[in-house]
Amino acid sequence: MQSSLFKYRPGIQSGKMQAHVRWDGKASATIFDAADPTVPLDYMSFGVYRLEEGPFELSSADREFVFMPVEGEYDFRIGDQHYTGSRAGGPFATLPEKSNASAVYVGRDQTAKLSGSGVMIWFAAPANGAKPAAFVAPGQIEQVSRGKGVWHREVITLAGTSDLSTNLIAGETYSPPGLWSGTPLHTHDKDEPHKGEADLEEIYFHVARNVDGQWGSYAVQLLFDSEGMNQAYLLHNYDAIAIPGGAHPVVAGPTSDVLYFWALASSKPTDLKMKDVPEFGYLHGVAAILDALEQERGRTPVKAERLARMADEQKLDDSGREMLRQHLMERGFRIEY
Repeated sequence: MQSSLFKYRPGIQSGKMQAHVRWDGKASATIFDAADPTVPLDYMSFGVYRLEEGPFELSSADREFVFMPVEGEYDFRIGDQHYTGSRAGGPFATLPEKSNASAVYVGRDQTAKLSGSGVMIWFAAPANGAKPAAFVAPGQIEQVSRGKGVWHREVITLAGTSDLSTNLIAGETYSPPGLWSGTPLHTHDKDEPHKGEADLEEIYFHVARNVDGQWGSYAVQLLFDSEGMNQAYLLHNYDAIAIPGGAHPVVAGPTSDVLYFWALASSKPTDLKMKDVPEFGYLHGVAAILDALEQERGRTPVKAERLARMADEQKLDDSGREMLRQHLMERGFRIEY
Protein backbone atom coordinates (compact mmCIF):
# COMPACT_ATOMS: atom_id res chain seq x y z
CA MET A 1 0.00 0.00 0.00
CA GLN A 2 1.57 3.27 -1.10
CA SER A 3 0.82 5.34 2.01
CA SER A 4 1.77 2.54 4.43
CA LEU A 5 4.95 1.77 2.52
CA PHE A 6 6.05 5.42 2.55
CA LYS A 7 5.35 5.72 6.27
CA TYR A 8 6.92 2.46 7.44
CA ARG A 9 9.80 1.82 5.04
CA PRO A 10 12.44 3.54 7.26
CA GLY A 11 11.29 1.61 10.35
CA ILE A 12 11.40 -1.72 8.52
CA GLN A 13 14.89 -0.96 7.19
CA SER A 14 16.16 0.00 10.65
CA GLY A 15 14.49 -2.95 12.38
CA LYS A 16 12.36 -0.70 14.63
CA MET A 17 9.12 -1.94 13.06
CA GLN A 18 7.85 -5.47 13.71
CA ALA A 19 7.44 -6.81 10.19
CA HIS A 20 8.42 -10.38 11.21
CA VAL A 21 7.03 -12.11 14.31
CA ARG A 22 7.27 -15.80 15.24
CA TRP A 23 4.43 -17.22 17.30
CA ASP A 24 5.66 -19.75 19.88
CA GLY A 25 2.55 -21.90 19.54
CA LYS A 26 1.86 -21.91 23.27
CA ALA A 27 -0.88 -19.37 23.96
CA SER A 28 -3.46 -17.30 22.14
CA ALA A 29 -2.04 -13.98 21.00
CA THR A 30 -2.59 -10.90 18.87
CA ILE A 31 0.45 -10.94 16.57
CA PHE A 32 -0.13 -7.70 14.65
CA ASP A 33 -2.35 -4.90 15.93
CA ALA A 34 -2.85 -2.00 13.52
CA ALA A 35 -3.17 0.31 16.54
CA ASP A 36 0.36 -0.61 17.71
CA PRO A 37 2.85 2.04 16.50
CA THR A 38 5.56 -0.64 16.08
CA VAL A 39 3.45 -2.58 13.54
CA PRO A 40 3.93 -1.39 9.92
CA LEU A 41 0.25 -1.59 9.01
CA ASP A 42 -2.55 0.98 9.08
CA TYR A 43 -5.63 -1.18 8.62
CA MET A 44 -4.98 -4.87 9.23
CA SER A 45 -4.63 -6.90 12.42
CA PHE A 46 -3.86 -10.59 12.92
CA GLY A 47 -3.92 -13.10 15.74
CA VAL A 48 -4.01 -16.74 16.78
CA TYR A 49 -6.31 -18.68 19.12
CA ARG A 50 -5.16 -21.79 20.93
CA LEU A 51 -8.71 -23.16 21.11
CA GLU A 52 -8.16 -25.30 24.21
CA GLU A 53 -7.97 -22.02 26.17
CA GLY A 54 -11.55 -21.14 25.24
CA PRO A 55 -14.38 -20.69 24.89
CA PHE A 56 -13.81 -17.23 23.39
CA GLU A 57 -16.28 -14.42 22.76
CA LEU A 58 -15.56 -11.67 20.23
CA SER A 59 -17.48 -8.48 19.45
CA SER A 60 -16.50 -7.18 16.02
CA ALA A 61 -17.69 -3.56 16.52
CA ASP A 62 -16.65 -1.60 13.40
CA ARG A 63 -14.35 -4.34 12.06
CA GLU A 64 -14.85 -7.54 10.10
CA PHE A 65 -12.98 -10.81 10.67
CA VAL A 66 -12.02 -13.87 8.66
CA PHE A 67 -11.20 -16.95 10.75
CA MET A 68 -9.24 -19.85 9.23
CA PRO A 69 -8.34 -23.12 11.01
CA VAL A 70 -4.74 -24.33 11.00
CA GLU A 71 -5.64 -27.66 12.59
CA GLY A 72 -8.20 -29.16 14.96
CA GLU A 73 -11.96 -28.84 15.46
CA TYR A 74 -14.05 -25.70 15.92
CA ASP A 75 -17.55 -24.53 16.81
CA PHE A 76 -18.81 -21.01 15.96
CA ARG A 77 -22.02 -19.37 17.11
CA ILE A 78 -22.72 -15.97 15.52
CA GLY A 79 -26.21 -14.73 16.32
CA ASP A 80 -28.56 -17.46 15.13
CA GLN A 81 -25.87 -19.02 12.90
CA HIS A 82 -24.03 -22.16 14.02
CA TYR A 83 -20.96 -23.42 12.11
CA THR A 84 -18.84 -26.46 12.93
CA GLY A 85 -15.80 -27.83 11.15
CA SER A 86 -12.47 -29.57 11.46
CA ARG A 87 -9.08 -29.73 9.82
CA ALA A 88 -7.91 -33.18 10.79
CA GLY A 89 -4.20 -33.68 10.16
CA GLY A 90 -3.61 -29.98 9.54
CA PRO A 91 -3.31 -28.15 6.20
CA PHE A 92 -0.89 -30.64 4.63
CA ALA A 93 -3.13 -33.69 5.08
CA THR A 94 -4.57 -33.52 1.56
CA LEU A 95 -1.97 -31.41 -0.27
CA PRO A 96 -0.83 -31.00 -2.96
CA GLU A 97 -3.80 -32.73 -4.63
CA LYS A 98 -6.47 -30.63 -2.94
CA SER A 99 -7.01 -28.19 -0.09
CA ASN A 100 -8.93 -28.94 3.11
CA ALA A 101 -9.22 -25.22 3.95
CA SER A 102 -12.30 -23.58 5.42
CA ALA A 103 -13.20 -20.13 6.73
CA VAL A 104 -15.73 -18.26 8.85
CA TYR A 105 -16.62 -14.63 8.19
CA VAL A 106 -17.80 -12.33 11.02
CA GLY A 107 -19.19 -9.00 9.88
CA ARG A 108 -19.54 -5.60 11.50
CA ASP A 109 -21.45 -5.31 14.82
CA GLN A 110 -21.62 -9.06 15.34
CA THR A 111 -20.74 -11.22 18.34
CA ALA A 112 -19.05 -14.56 17.79
CA LYS A 113 -18.57 -17.38 20.29
CA LEU A 114 -15.80 -19.83 19.47
CA SER A 115 -14.75 -23.11 21.06
CA GLY A 116 -12.88 -26.24 20.04
CA SER A 117 -9.39 -27.69 19.99
CA GLY A 118 -6.32 -26.89 17.91
CA VAL A 119 -5.21 -23.63 16.29
CA MET A 120 -7.43 -20.98 14.70
CA ILE A 121 -6.07 -17.79 13.11
CA TRP A 122 -7.91 -14.57 12.38
CA PHE A 123 -7.48 -11.50 10.19
CA ALA A 124 -9.31 -8.24 10.89
CA ALA A 125 -9.81 -4.94 9.07
CA PRO A 126 -12.26 -2.01 9.17
CA ALA A 127 -15.62 -2.98 7.71
CA ASN A 128 -16.83 -0.95 4.75
CA GLY A 129 -20.45 -1.95 5.20
CA ALA A 130 -22.52 -4.74 6.67
CA LYS A 131 -22.66 -8.34 5.46
CA PRO A 132 -24.04 -11.41 7.23
CA ALA A 133 -21.91 -14.05 8.89
CA ALA A 134 -20.84 -16.79 6.49
CA PHE A 135 -19.12 -20.17 6.39
CA VAL A 136 -16.92 -21.65 3.65
CA ALA A 137 -16.78 -25.42 4.12
CA PRO A 138 -13.84 -27.65 3.12
CA GLY A 139 -14.11 -28.53 -0.56
CA GLN A 140 -16.59 -25.72 -1.29
CA ILE A 141 -13.95 -23.79 -3.26
CA GLU A 142 -11.35 -25.48 -5.44
CA GLN A 143 -7.69 -24.54 -5.32
CA VAL A 144 -6.11 -23.38 -8.57
CA SER A 145 -2.62 -23.84 -9.97
CA ARG A 146 -0.63 -20.69 -10.67
CA GLY A 147 2.75 -20.24 -12.27
CA LYS A 148 4.93 -22.82 -13.94
CA GLY A 149 8.24 -24.53 -13.36
CA VAL A 150 10.10 -23.20 -10.33
CA TRP A 151 7.38 -20.61 -9.64
CA HIS A 152 4.46 -23.07 -9.54
CA ARG A 153 2.14 -22.99 -6.50
CA GLU A 154 -1.43 -23.88 -5.52
CA VAL A 155 -3.78 -21.11 -4.36
CA ILE A 156 -7.24 -21.06 -2.80
CA THR A 157 -9.17 -17.82 -2.23
CA LEU A 158 -11.72 -18.23 0.57
CA ALA A 159 -13.09 -14.69 1.02
CA GLY A 160 -13.31 -11.55 -1.06
CA THR A 161 -15.25 -8.35 -1.48
CA SER A 162 -17.27 -9.84 -4.34
CA ASP A 163 -18.79 -12.45 -2.01
CA LEU A 164 -18.28 -12.74 1.75
CA SER A 165 -16.62 -9.54 2.92
CA THR A 166 -16.62 -5.75 2.55
CA ASN A 167 -12.83 -5.30 2.80
CA LEU A 168 -10.84 -8.46 3.59
CA ILE A 169 -9.57 -10.76 0.85
CA ALA A 170 -8.18 -14.01 2.30
CA GLY A 171 -6.89 -17.43 1.31
CA GLU A 172 -3.98 -19.86 1.35
CA THR A 173 -0.99 -20.58 -0.90
CA TYR A 174 0.91 -23.87 -1.04
CA SER A 175 4.50 -23.99 -2.36
CA PRO A 176 6.21 -27.35 -3.08
CA PRO A 177 9.83 -27.82 -1.91
CA GLY A 178 12.30 -25.45 -3.55
CA LEU A 179 9.67 -23.46 -5.47
CA TRP A 180 8.78 -19.76 -5.47
CA SER A 181 5.50 -17.94 -5.01
CA GLY A 182 4.79 -14.25 -5.47
CA THR A 183 6.40 -14.67 -8.89
CA PRO A 184 6.44 -12.96 -11.39
CA LEU A 185 7.18 -10.16 -8.95
CA HIS A 186 4.13 -8.00 -8.41
CA THR A 187 2.89 -5.12 -6.28
CA HIS A 188 -0.45 -3.83 -5.05
CA ASP A 189 0.67 -0.40 -3.90
CA LYS A 190 -1.41 2.05 -5.95
CA ASP A 191 -5.12 2.70 -6.33
CA GLU A 192 -5.04 2.42 -10.12
CA PRO A 193 -7.60 -0.26 -11.07
CA HIS A 194 -7.59 0.98 -14.68
CA LYS A 195 -3.90 -0.05 -14.77
CA GLY A 196 -4.52 -3.39 -13.07
CA GLU A 197 -3.33 -2.45 -9.57
CA ALA A 198 -5.08 -2.05 -6.22
CA ASP A 199 -3.79 -0.36 -3.05
CA LEU A 200 -3.65 -3.08 -0.37
CA GLU A 201 -1.81 -4.08 2.79
CA GLU A 202 -1.14 -7.79 3.35
CA ILE A 203 -0.25 -10.28 6.07
CA TYR A 204 1.27 -13.77 5.67
CA PHE A 205 1.28 -16.54 8.28
CA HIS A 206 3.59 -19.43 7.39
CA VAL A 207 3.28 -23.05 8.50
CA ALA A 208 5.55 -25.95 7.58
CA ARG A 209 5.06 -29.69 7.27
CA ASN A 210 8.43 -30.84 8.59
CA VAL A 211 9.24 -29.32 11.99
CA ASP A 212 11.57 -32.00 13.36
CA GLY A 213 15.28 -31.64 14.06
CA GLN A 214 17.34 -28.64 15.08
CA TRP A 215 16.31 -26.54 12.09
CA GLY A 216 13.14 -28.21 10.87
CA SER A 217 11.93 -26.92 7.56
CA TYR A 218 12.72 -23.44 6.39
CA ALA A 219 11.71 -20.89 3.79
CA VAL A 220 12.74 -17.34 2.93
CA GLN A 221 10.46 -14.32 2.65
CA LEU A 222 11.73 -11.26 0.78
CA LEU A 223 10.35 -7.75 1.11
CA PHE A 224 11.80 -5.07 -1.13
CA ASP A 225 11.01 -2.11 -3.37
CA SER A 226 12.69 0.39 -5.67
CA GLU A 227 13.24 2.92 -2.87
CA GLY A 228 15.80 1.04 -0.80
CA MET A 229 13.77 -1.44 1.26
CA ASN A 230 15.70 -4.71 0.96
CA GLN A 231 14.72 -7.27 3.62
CA ALA A 232 15.04 -11.06 3.86
CA TYR A 233 13.44 -13.13 6.63
CA LEU A 234 14.27 -16.75 7.51
CA LEU A 235 11.01 -18.61 8.13
CA HIS A 236 10.25 -21.76 10.06
CA ASN A 237 6.87 -22.77 11.50
CA TYR A 238 4.34 -20.14 12.68
CA ASP A 239 6.10 -17.06 11.24
CA ALA A 240 3.99 -13.99 10.47
CA ILE A 241 4.99 -11.23 8.05
CA ALA A 242 3.43 -7.75 7.83
CA ILE A 243 3.58 -6.43 4.27
CA PRO A 244 2.80 -2.72 3.93
CA GLY A 245 3.80 -2.84 0.25
CA GLY A 246 6.56 -3.65 -2.21
CA ALA A 247 7.44 -6.99 -3.79
CA HIS A 248 7.12 -9.93 -1.40
CA PRO A 249 8.09 -13.30 -2.93
CA VAL A 250 8.56 -16.50 -0.90
CA VAL A 251 10.73 -19.53 -1.65
CA ALA A 252 10.34 -22.87 0.14
CA GLY A 253 13.50 -24.67 1.20
CA PRO A 254 14.50 -27.82 -0.70
CA THR A 255 13.61 -30.18 2.16
CA SER A 256 10.01 -29.20 2.89
CA ASP A 257 6.96 -27.70 1.33
CA VAL A 258 5.37 -24.66 2.94
CA LEU A 259 1.88 -23.19 3.22
CA TYR A 260 0.99 -19.65 4.13
CA PHE A 261 -2.31 -18.07 5.07
CA TRP A 262 -2.76 -14.59 3.63
CA ALA A 263 -5.15 -11.68 3.76
CA LEU A 264 -5.29 -8.21 2.24
CA ALA A 265 -7.28 -5.08 3.06
CA SER A 266 -7.43 -1.39 2.25
CA SER A 267 -9.11 1.82 3.28
CA LYS A 268 -12.05 1.09 0.96
CA PRO A 269 -13.64 -1.90 -0.78
CA THR A 270 -11.49 -3.12 -3.65
CA ASP A 271 -10.90 -6.21 -5.75
CA LEU A 272 -7.53 -7.93 -5.69
CA LYS A 273 -5.50 -6.45 -8.53
CA MET A 274 -1.76 -7.06 -8.73
CA LYS A 275 0.62 -5.34 -11.13
CA ASP A 276 3.60 -7.26 -12.46
CA VAL A 277 7.00 -5.63 -12.08
CA PRO A 278 7.64 -4.96 -15.80
CA GLU A 279 11.02 -6.65 -16.21
CA PHE A 280 9.60 -9.97 -14.98
CA GLY A 281 6.44 -9.98 -17.07
CA TYR A 282 8.13 -12.20 -19.68
CA LEU A 283 7.67 -15.16 -17.31
CA HIS A 284 4.04 -15.33 -18.46
CA GLY A 285 5.35 -16.01 -21.95
CA VAL A 286 7.74 -18.67 -20.65
CA ALA A 287 4.82 -20.33 -18.83
CA ALA A 288 2.67 -20.30 -21.97
CA ILE A 289 5.37 -22.14 -23.96
CA LEU A 290 5.92 -24.65 -21.15
CA ASP A 291 2.18 -25.38 -21.18
CA ALA A 292 2.19 -25.90 -24.94
CA LEU A 293 5.13 -28.32 -24.78
CA GLU A 294 4.11 -30.20 -21.65
CA GLN A 295 2.37 -32.99 -23.55
CA GLU A 296 5.47 -33.71 -25.61
CA ARG A 297 7.97 -34.05 -22.79
CA GLY A 298 10.27 -37.06 -23.13
CA ARG A 299 8.82 -38.27 -26.45
CA THR A 300 10.53 -36.28 -29.14
CA PRO A 301 13.09 -33.45 -29.05
CA VAL A 302 11.90 -29.88 -29.29
CA LYS A 303 13.39 -28.41 -32.43
CA ALA A 304 15.30 -25.20 -31.82
CA GLU A 305 13.60 -23.53 -34.80
CA ARG A 306 10.16 -24.21 -33.35
CA LEU A 307 11.25 -22.97 -29.95
CA ALA A 308 12.50 -19.74 -31.54
CA ARG A 309 9.15 -19.20 -33.26
CA MET A 310 7.27 -19.73 -30.01
CA ALA A 311 9.61 -17.33 -28.23
CA ASP A 312 8.98 -14.77 -30.98
CA GLU A 313 5.21 -15.16 -30.51
CA GLN A 314 5.59 -14.47 -26.78
CA LYS A 315 7.97 -11.56 -27.50
CA LEU A 316 10.74 -12.97 -25.31
CA ASP A 317 14.06 -11.15 -25.30
CA ASP A 318 17.43 -12.91 -24.94
CA SER A 319 17.08 -13.18 -21.15
CA GLY A 320 13.62 -14.67 -21.48
CA ARG A 321 14.82 -17.20 -24.07
CA GLU A 322 17.67 -18.33 -21.84
CA MET A 323 15.29 -18.71 -18.88
CA LEU A 324 12.96 -20.75 -21.08
CA ARG A 325 15.83 -23.01 -22.16
CA GLN A 326 16.85 -23.60 -18.54
CA HIS A 327 13.32 -24.49 -17.50
CA LEU A 328 12.91 -26.88 -20.42
CA MET A 329 16.15 -28.66 -19.62
CA GLU A 330 15.30 -28.87 -15.92
CA ARG A 331 11.92 -30.43 -16.74
CA GLY A 332 13.43 -33.13 -18.96
CA PHE A 333 12.87 -31.66 -22.43
CA ARG A 334 15.48 -32.29 -25.13
CA ILE A 335 16.27 -29.47 -27.53
CA GLU A 336 17.48 -30.37 -31.01
CA TYR A 337 19.71 -27.73 -32.59
